[in-house]
Amino acid sequence: MHTLDTLIGDIAQSDLERLTRDDVITMKRTWAKSAWKQHVPTNMELLKTYKKMVAEQQLEHDVRIDRLLQKRSIRSQSWIVAVQVLTKPFWCPGKCIFCPTDATMPKSYINTQPWAMRALLNQFDPYKQVYNRLLSLMLTWHATDKIEMIVLGWTRDVYPQSYKTAFIKWLYDACNHFDEFLSQISIDYSNPKSARYTATESLEFSYPDTVEESILLNETAKNRIIGLTVETRPEYVTDENCQYRRSLWITRMEMGIQTLHNSVHEANVRGHDNDAITKAMHKLRQYGFKISNHYMPWLYTSTPEMDLETFRVAFEAIAIKSDELKFYPTAVIPNTWLYDLWKSWAYKPIESDDLAMIIRRCKCEIIPPYARIKRLARDFDTNEVVAWANTPNLRQLIMKEMEQEFYTDKEARVQQYQRLFPNCTICWDIDEFLERIRHSEFTVTPKQNCEWWTYDASDEIKTFMLAWSEDCTATRWFVCLCTRCREMRHKPKEATSKPFFVVRAYRSSNGIEMFCSFEDTLWYLYGFTRLLLPLPEETIDFPWLWADTALIRELHVYGTLQALASTNKQSGDHTAQHGWFGTQLLFYAEKIAHTWWYKRLSVISWVWVRWYYQKKWYHRDWTYMVKECGE
Repeated sequence: MHTLDTLIGDIAQSDLERLTRDDVITMKRTWAKSAWKQHVPTNMELLKTYKKMVAEQQLEHDVRIDRLLQKRSIRSQSWIVAVQVLTKPFWCPGKCIFCPTDATMPKSYINTQPWAMRALLNQFDPYKQVYNRLLSLMLTWHATDKIEMIVLGWTRDVYPQSYKTAFIKWLYDACNHFDEFLSQISIDYSNPKSARYTATESLEFSYPDTVEESILLNETAKNRIIGLTVETRPEYVTDENCQYRRSLWITRMEMGIQTLHNSVHEANVRGHDNDAITKAMHKLRQYGFKISNHYMPWLYTSTPEMDLETFRVAFEAIAIKSDELKFYPTAVIPNTWLYDLWKSWAYKPIESDDLAMIIRRCKCEIIPPYARIKRLARDFDTNEVVAWANTPNLRQLIMKEMEQEFYTDKEARVQQYQRLFPNCTICWDIDEFLERIRHSEFTVTPKQNCEWWTYDASDEIKTFMLAWSEDCTATRWFVCLCTRCREMRHKPKEATSKPFFVVRAYRSSNGIEMFCSFEDTLWYLYGFTRLLLPLPEETIDFPWLWADTALIRELHVYGTLQALASTNKQSGDHTAQHGWFGTQLLFYAEKIAHTWWYKRLSVISWVWVRWYYQKKWYHRDWTYMVKECGE
């Protein structure tokens, strides 16, 4: 009998380590033909049947089948799902000549962008935006219990504080009550479009009165916000704003730098200069925020050489040192000053070849192994842009070119290894490892009251490996050095390698940054933590961030998102998030902070992970999780 149970059984009995999505498509077509079906079954129908068979104990749950049938499985391959929401239209203090003005949107967004369309359809209601996004993710069988909430809107800092607080509160409330909504709606999985994509206003729930109560409820909710990101401009990074953001448990800030040439700032009417950028970066690190910066190659009056200099200075001068970055090549959009300059031939858009050259040189020569390249272009509809370097597969073309050079040029392979592990010291036991780090050049000649833009040899990255003796010139798989390209999800299934612990130490304006990670002999990244050892004179007078307090700005372990209640062990390396790496990263960070004589270690914690740190003997101190070093 030709039923979906039969097809699921055939998939389950296949070699799941080698089975691909294309193989599943072939199997579905063969089944439909043999069963005389008029349509090929959707993955959602298959997943519904598979979940039913697991519930009836006809099959054992295997997350490899989940990954084969999920739509866009990449959405949960960093062990979280991202939900983007947009604030309502509001005035913006900025006058940037490249920024689009759409009366239906907040400044810099247009209504054909995917998240902007969702926001507009929901009248910018934060509750409905979250509900609809979680529903669409659930319909494509992505677990939604670990959510990174991203609040878009560059004008957020000029909204009334009451609106900002209420907006964040409704994000938490929507997550807290999402499952209650699901229990009261009916979904036809054979026709997903039949599902209602608007929150049912007739359903009434009891909501807390304050944002603090909503946050507290989210700690035990099934759908939990484990990271909260907002956007800002450099001039709005103040002590008052930083403390307010932490009171809402915001963990990451996205800030537009665009360029590091004051003349280009002035020509594009940015409204600030480099000094505002450096002060903002310094302040965000003082509070332990993770920082994502936006850069715009080919702004008005800029050149490829100036853009390359911007990226080089960003990672050489101790003032910037971005954790993450987005390339947003300048696009000419109607209803902007830049559009008028383009029409008068005063501005010429960047060509694809020039853009590819800038990005390739950044990847090959500049981007350090502790930074993540999140995006190479803004998600604009091509119909909305009149002129730009529109090459949709630019990343793939650049990576293919870099890979070919890697495999044909031995010198390029050695150079890449030297960039991945600069100034490397190999240690064979933990005591030697900690001693080498403590007596590194950073501590021998500390710089007091240095200029943030200065750079010399002592500011270079220094690498410390624990017990690893591979031949540095041996042929390996090609990987780009940024953390995004080195995530373990890219690792070939047939590859076998042994992880080791490595620390990359570098100076920022606040003190010594240590990117501590577990990597393998093929260079793939299993997890990392960003540890900041601040100089006493660069700390703030704030009760929870004393001068003798080291900061963990981020702790992240890679792997496919695994549900909170899951006990499945069949996903191999992808279950690393629940295993050994996170505990070991925290252990080494504590050891390093204690070796450097810091009395406390403070973690900028997400709401959901408080319980994790509590199990490691941390206690809550305002919005940070704190442990006395040496305990």
